[in-house]
Order: sequence, then C-alpha cells, then structure tokens
Amino acid sequence: MDGPSREAAAVGLLTGPDAGTLLRRALRPAGLAVHRWTLRRVHHRPGAGATAIYDVAALAGARRAAETVCVSTVPVPLLSPAPVVRLRHRDLELVAWRHPHDPWLPGLPWASSPGHVGRAVFGSGEPAALTTLSYRPGRRAVVRAVLGSEVRYLKVLRAGRAEGLVDRHRLLLGAGLPVPEPVGALVDDVVVLRALPGAPPPVAARDGDAAALLPAHVLALLDALPAQVLALPARPAWTDRVLDYGRAAAVALPEEADRIRELARAVDEARAATGPGPVVPVHGDLHEANLLVTPGTEGPFGPVTGLLDVETAGPGHRVDDLACLAGHLAVLPAGSARTAATARRMLAGFDEAVDPTALRVRAAGVALSLVAGARRSGGPPDRARQRLAVAERLLAEARAR
Repeated sequence: MDGPSREAAAVGLLTGPDAGTLLRRALRPAGLAVHRWTLRRVHHRPGAGATAIYDVAALAGARRAAETVCVSTVPVPLLSPAPVVRLRHRDLELVAWRHPHDPWLPGLPWASSPGHVGRAVFGSGEPAALTTLSYRPGRRAVVRAVLGSEVRYLKVLRAGRAEGLVDRHRLLLGAGLPVPEPVGALVDDVVVLRALPGAPPPVAARDGDAAALLPAHVLALLDALPAQVLALPARPAWTDRVLDYGRAAAVALPEEADRIRELARAVDEARAATGPGPVVPVHGDLHEANLLVTPGTEGPFGPVTGLLDVETAGPGHRVDDLACLAGHLAVLPAGSARTAATARRMLAGFDEAVDPTALRVRAAGVALSLVAGARRSGGPPDRARQRLAVAERLLAEARAR
C-alpha cells in the first residue's frame, strides 16, 4: 500500500465504526470502559499522517468519566514521557493518548490545570477558569484563562519552540504592530500572552459595522512588518502545497475525488505560470481569525487592534498573505450579506496591490485547502462542496483575466 492509500485507509478507520474498537483498547489500560463516543475532528496532514479527536463517555465501574481521546498514525517522539497506548489495526500502526497528555506538547497538562495556572499566571490561590480555544494534536493548543477580571491566553507549543515565539512577539511589538505581549516566565514551552481588544472581522460585521475593515488597513499592517522578519525561516505558502491539500480533500470527499484532483492540478499549473512578486516580510497565515478589529477605533491600522498567531511570520510573498485572507473570507458560510460584502471588498482592494490573476489563483488554492476541514468532524458534505465550488470560481475568475 503506497503512502496516499495508507493515509486514506487510516482516515477511513479513524472516521468509521471500527474507531470504537480502537477507543476501547486505548482506555482499557486505565481501567475505563467506553459507554459511548463521538468523533470531534480529524486532522489530516498529507504526508505527515492523521489524528482523530474523540469525546468519550467512559465508565470506571459505576462511575462515569468524560474523556477526550486522540488516536494518531504519527510516530511518537522517542523521549516523550507522556503515557500512550500503542495500537495495531491490520497493517496500520497507531498511538492513542488521553488529553491533556499529548506526547508532543509537554506543557499541555500544566496549561490544563486550573490550580497551576491560577498560581503561576495570576499569582492567586484561586483556580483559573480555563477554556480550550483550539487544539491541534501534536502541534499546538491555545487555552483561555480567566481569573476575576483578568484574561490571559496560553499558547502551548512543541518542545523548544516557545523562546522563538516570544522573540517574534517582541520583534513585532517593537515595530509598533498590535500583537499580544508575552508575560511571565516560560513553563514547559507554554507562552502566556495578554489579551487584546476586538473581535475577528466577520464577528464585527455581524454586529453591524460592515465597513469596519478596509483593504488599506490590511496592507498598512503588512507594510509595518519589520525587515528583520526576512531573517526568520521561510515556510511554504498554502498554495505551494495545493497538490497535498487536494489529496486531503479527495480523502475527505471521495465522491468528488476526480473533480478535486483536476482542480488541484489546474491551480498548481496556474500558480507556476503566475509571478508571485518580490520576497517581503509576511505573516504567513493571515486569515480572518488572526485579525481583531474594534469598530470605531482609528489607530495606525484603522480598526485593527490585534494581529495573532505570528509564529508563521517570515519571508514570503505579499500575494500569498492577501490570498490567504481572501480565500478564507470567500468560504465563510453563506447567508450574511455583510460578510459577503467584506469578502468582495477585500478582493477588489487587494487587486490594487498585487497581480489580480495571481491573487485569485492563490486564493483558489487556499479555498481548496479548506475543503477537507469541512468534513473533519464527520458532518454532511454540503459545506465541503461549497468550498470546492468557491475554489473553482476563483480559478475561473483568474482564467478570465
């Protein structure tokens, strides 16, 4: 079985009924039995493996316990102290762990402890209220911590990466960018960040201010990225890996596999045929959830009061940052005239800053990269097909130019 076929088989296993057998075997060493389970999400990275997150109602004798269990095809780091259970299903090797004991994220147990966070982050004997905002198994987690009126965000990283992220934040803060300020000492590669005001643009638009964010504000933000960012490691843009994301989309939406493969090839060919422009400092993952806006505020970047997730900053092409934002906005769920207007306004405004054809080609690649994510929770295929249609429309617009 080749790599893509093995990954397709793994995703099928993790999303199918046999996952229940894996969960029973994963929890048995802890003395837990599976009462019922639901698939929360699958993270499939072509070439790097797949990991599923499950919510499990477990039984320890007569006592009920709520467990979050991850099952992955990714090999565990050799020196990880986290307790894992090794599983085998036919010719697939897997590992399982109970959250928060992620073998790649040594600080997740600490960041998931209300008592530890209350003492170390807030200097209080009271426990903090913790909410996990995002968790990408084996990669990172973001936890919101609240104690009284104070709010902090805990970014949990792989071992050895926290100091570099703190340095990036300080670099960008020194350049006047609205990034969160790191506070306190590092604990097990967890970076603690101050909260910033504002909400992502689609949320602000739904609240009634559709014109809060303009293309000029985004361009001013990117113009302010300091030249020192060019010395950071380069990362591939989303569309640079469009063939990989096409394979992931075909696994998630197999009934459209031929259509997806044709689109991925077409986007890749169009990407190679269009110039991306000069290498400049870029954010690297500039989508709507990484921007905070406060309508009514007029600072150096208009209403933008926050720029988040700067660990991807480095050298790249301006068109890829703009395509990332345009592609994400384009696939937002239909039904909000304000968010649709924001997407159209951004694309038209970015046309003045970069090559419009290259912008749409790369935005099509971004939209295609989001197709698999629409099926990761095992939901209906409608949203995935809508994202596929958006990618096709953006590529058609590029070709029309």
